[in-house]
Amino acid sequence: MNIVIRYVFKHRATGNIEIKIYSISQIEERSVQKLSPCFDETEYELISRDLCFDKEKGVFVGDLIYVTQWHGNYIASVEFGEYEQDGSGDEYPPSKCFGFYAKAVNPTITDEEGLEYEIVPDYLIQNSMLRLESYKCIGNIYQNPDLLEEAR
Repeated sequence: MNIVIRYVFKHRATGNIEIKIYSISQIEERSVQKLSPCFDETEYELISRDLCFDKEKGVFVGDLIYVTQWHGNYIASVEFGEYEQDGSGDEYPPSKCFGFYAKAVNPTITDEEGLEYEIVPDYLIQNSMLRLESYKCIGNIYQNPDLLEEAR
């Protein structure tokens, strides 16, 4: 298995965002400075280094995804690390897990009368990426920061 990493750089002079994707084997074959001029710290600032979850769909940690589930559709951010997984509907205490997971960006909505409604049940706010029925990447927060605002 070859691990894929997305590097997100910000050009210091212009503020432009540059994204470079490399596998570990590419990085091991040659120095990063030879892979891209973005690795020049005087010209570019590294703002994120993200692991790839799904190469086919181009989904990395830090991306926003549109999740289609039996209980409804919602927007989530892709995260990596420790999280609590509870698929029992609060019947059992949640399990501590480690890995890729989807975290619902806005699990509730408030209507015009001020009433709050649950879109994502509490026990599914953090859900293993492997357990999702269907999802698609809608963008990353580096090139589309407005996506995060729209989702809230």
